[in-house]
Amino acid sequence: MSTGLVKGNSIFGLEAEVTEGTYVAPSGTGKYLQLLEGFDFKPSMEVVDRQLITASPGKETPRLGVRSVSVSMPTEFRADGVEGAYPDFDKLLLGALGAQRQIASSTTTKSAGNTSTVMQIEDADISKFAVGDIVVVKESGDYEARPISATDSTGGAATITFPFALTNGAPSNSVVLSKAATYYTAATGHPSLSVSAYWANQIRSAAFGCKVASMALENFSPGKVANWNFGLEGLGFTEIDGAAPHTPVYDTGTPPIILNACVWRAGVLTPVNGLTLGLTNELGAMTTTCSANGKTGLRVKSREINGTLSPYKDDTLVGYFNDWVAGTEFSLFAYAYNPSSTAGQGTLGSYVALWLPQCFTTEYQTGEVDQVLVDNMTFRATRGANGTSEEMYLGLI
Repeated sequence: MSTGLVKGNSIFGLEAEVTEGTYVAPSGTGKYLQLLEGFDFKPSMEVVDRQLITASPGKETPRLGVRSVSVSMPTEFRADGVEGAYPDFDKLLLGALGAQRQIASSTTTKSAGNTSTVMQIEDADISKFAVGDIVVVKESGDYEARPISATDSTGGAATITFPFALTNGAPSNSVVLSKAATYYTAATGHPSLSVSAYWANQIRSAAFGCKVASMALENFSPGKVANWNFGLEGLGFTEIDGAAPHTPVYDTGTPPIILNACVWRAGVLTPVNGLTLGLTNELGAMTTTCSANGKTGLRVKSREINGTLSPYKDDTLVGYFNDWVAGTEFSLFAYAYNPSSTAGQGTLGSYVALWLPQCFTTEYQTGEVDQVLVDNMTFRATRGANGTSEEMYLGLI
């Protein structure tokens, strides 16, 4: 027996379950992920008192009831390191949002007709693209990321459309569009996960039947390294003496410093001091008397996405206030990346981009950052007036 295990020597695995609630150990070297300080694993069991009337005011030995587990898994705000690839925390992003897709190959536009918002696409390539995908336009010395707001597959006239213009106008003819991995909100598709924590690579704590209950963007502010913080709720847990069955292989990607990390509100480049974003999945338990734990699964029964934005206060315009009063919807787009050795270009494999097509301001207040006035706004992402548009798209490029 030995004591004094060091947390910093720990290894963390993540697997999607074949049968919800049945633990799956990491199956290969790529089924591990790098986590930040703040990882937390909290198992619990309900304590059920029997409520006996006895000759003493003391209580009898209780029974142990339903088990549950909560897990906090903070990761870096980064891409995989390979253009358009899924990162090692892929299942956490999928668990939070519900759906994913990839553009597996780069695309060269037609040799004429591109504008600042419309890219001319060959007929053979148009099926690659969908509304919500985020791509980098690889204009030499002027890379820019944009979401796709519309596609047109008309033969001989196929196009994709951006919701607002590229900063420096129409790109060159035959410009290349990047590969991309996109995650987006969905009603179903949230995987059930097994989390393995190999403490000091000596003791394995496991949580099973986990669903992502929350995802928060933190530290998206100048000069910082932003991060995601995922909160999971699960059906049960185990702990055994055991090391990880593999030597992990991690992503090559590194997180961008939040510099040149621009934000567009309603298609307008908007200087801000910071951005926060939080997704909450309300989970409903499938309970049954025939289960050893009383629960057989968890389902996402509602979702809400909120955030904060603090643009600097204009000395002549009060548009943010007017939008709040009128309930005017606006889009929000932001991205960060690692600059490459070529000026004006980012390193492919490092872009992380967010697009929320419909938002509205729920709270508004004048504030200050180091005595400089800002408009502090709390916003909510919605599915639009008719409830049919997705709330959020996340692109890794």
